Parts: sequence; C-alpha cells; structure tokens
Amino acid sequence: MNIRRKRYLKAEESLSEYRRIARRRIITAAIFTILAVILAYHLSILSVRSDPSKYTGGVNIPKAIIIDGIGLTKPNLSFLRVVYETLSQAGFDVEIYIGRQVTMKLLDNMKGYKLIVLRVHSAVDAVYGDLYLFSAEAYNPEQYIYEQLYGEYREAYTFDMSEGPYFAIRADLLGDYDGLKDTVIILMGCNGTSSDNSIRRFFDRGVKAIIAWDGYVSLEYTDKVTSTLLRLVYTEKLSYSEAVQKIMNDMGPDPIWRSKLVYLTNPEI
Repeated sequence: MNIRRKRYLKAEESLSEYRRIARRRIITAAIFTILAVILAYHLSILSVRSDPSKYTGGVNIPKAIIIDGIGLTKPNLSFLRVVYETLSQAGFDVEIYIGRQVTMKLLDNMKGYKLIVLRVHSAVDAVYGDLYLFSAEAYNPEQYIYEQLYGEYREAYTFDMSEGPYFAIRADLLGDYDGLKDTVIILMGCNGTSSDNSIRRFFDRGVKAIIAWDGYVSLEYTDKVTSTLLRLVYTEKLSYSEAVQKIMNDMGPDPIWRSKLVYLTNPEI
C-alpha cells in the first residue's frame, strides 16, 4: 500500500471518528435539553403547589409546626405520623423538624404559626424561675456569647447524663418577637406551667393559649396525651379547654409523676 493510500485511509478514519463524536455531542445535548424541560416543568408544578393561593382561592392556609428535639435520642415516628395526619386533615400546612434540625436558630426565629407543638425537654431555672426549652444543638461555651451572658441561652442537661449538654432558650424568647400572635403553644416537656414569668411574657407577646404540664411527665404519656388532645380538638371538634378536661377525666394525671395537663388562656384575648 502506497503512502498516499495510507494517508487517505487515515483521513477517512479521522473523519469517521469526528462524525461519531459530533453525533454523541448532539445526542448528549438533546438529552440535557429534554431533562432541562422536564425539570422546569416539575419546578413549575412545585411552585404552584407551594403557593396556597393557587389552590385555595387566595385563602391563607393556617400553619402548624411540630418541633421534635427529643427525637434526636428518643424518636417516635408513629406519634409524628398521627399528629401530622390529624392536623393535615384539619386543613393545616404542617412542618416537622426533628433531631439535629432543632437548632437555636430555628427556635429563635419561627413566626406565623397558629399552632406550635414542642416535643422538647424543658426545665425551670432554680434562681430566676424562668422556663428554658432545650434544642438538640450541642452546647459549646464559645458560641452565642452575648446570649449566654444575658441568660437568654443556657447550658442544659436532661436526666440522662449520657446525652447532652444542649443549648436551651429562655421560653419567652421563642420565635420572632411579633411572630406568636394568636398562636396556641403545646409544651410537651416537664414543668411547662411552673414559670409565671414565662407564661406572663408569652401572653404579653400575644400568645393565645398554652397547654402544658404542671410537673414532671414521662415521655410515653405526653406523646399519648398530645396525640389524643389534637384528635379531640381537630377531629371531634372539642375546644382545647373541653379536650384537656376530658383527657384528665378519662386518662388521668401522669401515672408516674402525677402531673396534670393544664390549659391556660390569654386574659387579653
């Protein structure tokens, strides 16, 4: 085979390879174009679904939030599922934050919820009598220096010394300052009614009602009572006051600690 023939065959091979590469690029570009169209389509659907006015005639959907810091070490997915279904069927737009998602930033900035369910540990400061709500954020003495200095955030321990410590927020500082107006707060942890300071400041900020325990409470019982409470209110249409009274009549105080569920309403609303 002469040199000219070899050069010709080599040129043909190069041209064929170029054509194959070009075809692959065209096919790849087409695939990406199709995927982009599909993605844009689904994003447009999601954007419509995330805007309540698109499917409620402009009526705002009430929002509820379930904050489950205890879920970091003692999750109860059955409880979350039942409560989520109960509230969703009642027309709430429900958000759930569990475990490590329960940060100080979350507790400090929430707003606009008609119902807040707090499945978090809580404790009362022995010196000043303030209630503190535990996050699931690990305590670090070098963080939130200002907040710690003024007692807004504290180092907090549960009864289980194998976990923690965590950051805890002074309860009356929960959420954006103007973000709790007409809100119902359910405190599932211990001693939720044991701080007059915190209760008064909550009501000063416009909180509508507080449902909480007047002492220590076992986790299993507060889970059971809270899911029952929400079912009575949002499925059977009892008022919160009626539901709390019914629960205490039918189920009684906590079987271990003998604490009672209490309904407190804002006298100004």
